[in-house]
Amino acid sequence: MPRILLVDDDINLLQMVKLMLERAGHEVETSSNAAESIEHAARMNPDLAIIDVMMPGISGYDVVRKLRADPRTARIPIIILTARSQPMDKHMALDAGANAFLSKPVTSQELVERVEAVLRAGVNYRVHTGLLTEPVPPSGSSPVPPSRTTPPPGGRRPIGADDQAGNGPAPGSLPVVTVASLRGGTGSTTVAVNLAFLLATRGRRVCMADLSTTSGHVTLHVRQVAQHHWGHLLPAGDALDGDMVTRLLVRHAPSGIAMLPAPLLPTTATLSKTATGTVLAELSRTFNHVIVDAPNLDDATTTALLLSRTVVIVMSDDPPSVQSTVQFLTLLQNMGVEAGRVRVALNHARPVHDIPPEIIQKAIKRPLSAQIPFDANQINAMRRGVPLAAADPDSAFSQAIQHLARTMTL
Repeated sequence: MPRILLVDDDINLLQMVKLMLERAGHEVETSSNAAESIEHAARMNPDLAIIDVMMPGISGYDVVRKLRADPRTARIPIIILTARSQPMDKHMALDAGANAFLSKPVTSQELVERVEAVLRAGVNYRVHTGLLTEPVPPSGSSPVPPSRTTPPPGGRRPIGADDQAGNGPAPGSLPVVTVASLRGGTGSTTVAVNLAFLLATRGRRVCMADLSTTSGHVTLHVRQVAQHHWGHLLPAGDALDGDMVTRLLVRHAPSGIAMLPAPLLPTTATLSKTATGTVLAELSRTFNHVIVDAPNLDDATTTALLLSRTVVIVMSDDPPSVQSTVQFLTLLQNMGVEAGRVRVALNHARPVHDIPPEIIQKAIKRPLSAQIPFDANQINAMRRGVPLAAADPDSAFSQAIQHLARTMTL
C-alpha cells in the first residue's frame, strides 16, 4: 500500500484530501506545519508527498526545494496542490522540483489519477495534464516550456539559443520595455500606456505592442478603434517579414504613437518565440522605444522578457500580488534575465493601501523602483482617451511615471 505525506495548513482541506486518498487505498500521514513536514518526510520516507503552496512561514515551493536538497528525501516524488492556477505557478512548482501540479478545487478522480500516474512514473518524470509524462530536465534548465516550433528532445534548445548563435537579436539587446504583471487588477496596462505617452512627449518615436490574448486594453486607453492586430500574423507562422508587421500598425494621431493591437476577441493562440523576436526586432528598427504590454505568460511574453532592455513588473499592495511578484522575480532569474534589467513598480490602484511599502520591499528582497499613487482622474482620462502623463504631467501620478522612466535603461 503506497504511503503518502500530505502537507497543508488548512485542517479541513487536509482531512478531505486524506479521505479521498484513503478511499483509493493509500496510507496517508498529514502535516499542517510546513517547516516540520521536512523532518516528517525524512522520518517517514513516503512513496509520495503532496504539498500545498500557500502556508505561513515557509512556502510549499521552499519545502520542495529543501526536500530535493536533502539526500534522505531527494528521491520522493512530489505533487504541488494549490489554489493558484496561473501558468507561472506551474512553472514555479516544476522548477522547484515538483513532479506534478494540481489546482484546487480538485475532484477525487483528478487527484487519484494524478497520484497514481506520479507513483508509476517516479521521481525522474513530470506528469502533466492528461497524464502525459516527460523526463525531468537537468538542473538549471529553463522552467519555461518550449514553444510549438521548438525541435523535439535531442534538438531542444533554450529560449535565446538562436540569438546567441547569431541568428537573431541577443537577450537584452533591443530598445524594448516589457511591462508585465501576472496578476490582474494591478494596472499594468495603465502604466505601460502612460510610459509610452511620456516618452512620446519627449519627441521620441514610440510603438506599443499589446501581447494580450484576452482582448487587450491598450487601444481602449486612447479610444482607438483597431481593425488590424497581431492575430493576423498567426497564419504566417515563423515566416514573417517587416512589411507584414508594419502594415498592421495603428497610429494614434494626437501623440504620434504607433500600436500593434491585440486581437479583438480572446484567443488561445499566441505568437511563437521566433515570430515574436521578428516582430520586436522589426519594430526596434523603426522606433526609438517599443513598449510591450504583457499581461499573460506565454511564448510571446517570455521572448519579450528575454529581449527587453528593461522589464517592469507592476504590482499592487495586496498579499496575492506580493507573492506573485516574488515568484515572478524568481522566474526571471531562472530564465536568465539579469536583475539589473528588472524594475518593480508599486501601483496603488485603490485609494486604500494594504501592505506598507517597506514590508513589500523586504518581501521581494529588492527596492521599489517607483511608487505610483492612486489618482481618481484615471477614469476620466480613459473616457477622454488622453492618458494622465499627457493630460496632467504635473500630477503626482505623472511624476511617478517620470521617476520610473528615469530608472530605466532606455
